[in-house]
Amino acid sequence: MNVPSTARTRAALRCGLLAGMALGFSPSAGAQEAAGAGDLDLSGSVRVRYEAYDNGYRSSGARSDDALTIRTSIVAKYTRGRFRVGAEIRDSRGYAIDLDTPISSAHIDPLQVPQLYVGLDVSEQVSVTAGRMVLNFGSKRLVGDPGWRNAANAFTGARLDWQGPEGKERLSVFYTLPDKRHPDTKGEVIANAWSVDTEGFDLRFWGAFAAAQRGPVALEAYAFLLDERDDATHATRNRHLRTFGGRLQVPEAGRWDLELEAALQLGRIRTSRDDGAPSVPVRAYMAHAEAGYTLPGSLDARLSLQADMASGDKAGTARHERFDSLYGPRRSDWGPTSLYGPLGYSNVRSLGVRAQIAPSRRFDAFVDWRRLWLDSRDDAFAFTGIRDASGASGRDGGSQVQARVRYWLIPKRIKVDLGAAWLDKGAFLKRAPNVQERGDTHYGYGDIYFLF
Repeated sequence: MNVPSTARTRAALRCGLLAGMALGFSPSAGAQEAAGAGDLDLSGSVRVRYEAYDNGYRSSGARSDDALTIRTSIVAKYTRGRFRVGAEIRDSRGYAIDLDTPISSAHIDPLQVPQLYVGLDVSEQVSVTAGRMVLNFGSKRLVGDPGWRNAANAFTGARLDWQGPEGKERLSVFYTLPDKRHPDTKGEVIANAWSVDTEGFDLRFWGAFAAAQRGPVALEAYAFLLDERDDATHATRNRHLRTFGGRLQVPEAGRWDLELEAALQLGRIRTSRDDGAPSVPVRAYMAHAEAGYTLPGSLDARLSLQADMASGDKAGTARHERFDSLYGPRRSDWGPTSLYGPLGYSNVRSLGVRAQIAPSRRFDAFVDWRRLWLDSRDDAFAFTGIRDASGASGRDGGSQVQARVRYWLIPKRIKVDLGAAWLDKGAFLKRAPNVQERGDTHYGYGDIYFLF
């Protein structure tokens, strides 16, 4: 397919840098010299996933469907003294997928370079990194590279990291241009068509993250800023979001643990993507609370209670109140995404319980149950896309049960991951005017990982 000349230039530069690294750092081309000059770490993985669902919750698309996806990743890291270079090639492809399959470039993104950076340890406490990279901060609820999803959250820019003399205090400051995945039309996506991912100053993400350890208590604070405007080919909501938050953890105080996290979101946003749409102020929030107890014994069993909420838009207000979870993965808190993924930190309230075990390094499993409500009955429920603007369908979102089992067939080489989820639809998901299937949603997946 046709690629703009600037995109071709970016692609050529990235491929050239990767080729240079491969030739310059290849163990077969002067391994002794390379070993004497620095340390090279090469690793890779292939993940094959089959997933399927029935009685979908969405307002359109296939009511029942399945998909096969394959993600391949090759990572190279070279370190010499205080200098380091890193790169990753990630190839994400899908098969047996139709036009009405609920899948996007977040899951099919062939042959991309989510990481290509250089770094320098200025001192024992200060380091700087520049280039294309992934970002992971704190709980990853707002910023993280998703392990479940195939495509990366990649950012081009720079970051500075500082840690205290004893490593109990950390500070990160960053300024980046988030990755825009291409192509973004459904036909090209399901055909595994290739186009280089790009970035630009029309979408900027920057901020700071701080953490400190005080005895058994871990504290975090962050400020994330997102500035967006229309580009040459895509209209946007022109988001200007300022998200301020913090997190407290008391890990295994005795056998108990506690986690609290909350964030406030301010700024401005357009009411739609239309060029003349008015801009309104933003005031939104999210919160997570979790208390757990690890039982004595060889099972390493843990029971936990969880409570979550994220604000939604309310009718009759002159502001935007739907929380935007930015670049946060949803898998760990809310369950599988991809063909499934109804839940996340937007217009939701939830109470739940989880039981998990990890009796050995080769095996772990968990099961959890969540009761679900809408924060605002006028807004779309979480990530379902289902909305009743009149509010007549109420707030009852139903409940979700999910479970996962993971086992290393060959330690550090081959791993199997099996999971399932059941969305027991509440009154809202059965009564809302744009619901096309009122039966409960059932979902299952199987992953096999090969690491080398």
